Amino acid sequence: MESLVQWFDREFFGAGRGGNTGPVVAVVIGSGGKTSLIWHLARYFALKPRSVLVTTTTKMFPPAETESLPGIITAGRLNQRTGKLEALPLEELAERIAAYDLVLIEGDGSRGLPLKGWAEYEPVVPPFATVTIGVLPLWPLGKPVSAELIHRLTLFCDLTGADAGNALKIEHLAKVIAGGSRGKSLFTAAAGRKILFFNQIEDEASISLAAELAALLPEDFRLHLHGIIAGSVKQDRLVLQA
Repeated sequence: MESLVQWFDREFFGAGRGGNTGPVVAVVIGSGGKTSLIWHLARYFALKPRSVLVTTTTKMFPPAETESLPGIITAGRLNQRTGKLEALPLEELAERIAAYDLVLIEGDGSRGLPLKGWAEYEPVVPPFATVTIGVLPLWPLGKPVSAELIHRLTLFCDLTGADAGNALKIEHLAKVIAGGSRGKSLFTAAAGRKILFFNQIEDEASISLAAELAALLPEDFRLHLHGIIAGSVKQDRLVLQA
């Protein structure tokens, strides 16, 4: 099976993916590998070489020195107090994207937590995005539903039907992805092709969980996804295409 970056290379730049600009990719949900995926892809494509813009529509930390490479430009307004880059106006960002082969946008924030419930204005996916990647870790399964695990806990419980203090179930994550009876879900604000990526899938047990969760998603929802994959950013490994 091809590596993770090879899969994305084919999806971003393969046959039939032409257009007036390069791919504009928004990456959403919590700290289950969203930022890691962005920089992993940025480094790979910068070495192709392709020109890469990394930016945010919310807030993100500037790149570490190890992430700085020729060909990668980071854009945002630095908040000196927090040390984070904050979003450029969408009009300004829209004007910049044509200068790059690939634009990678961090379009969500969760205060370092792996899962979240979305406020009305979240995630912030620009309308000119051509791909939206939802990154979801599965290691929280079985752990207590709590504010230590989930950002905007009340909104998460409203969306999923989960009860605070009880164990997080696979059915709850299915509602995070495909939507529950109330509230926003992973792809509500998506633009362009939708890709669901289960990250930190590094053993047989987690591969089985990823396959089980993919099978729980409603068929009509799956039809609107461009791809469902599972793998590991850390290992640059693709282990499942559902």
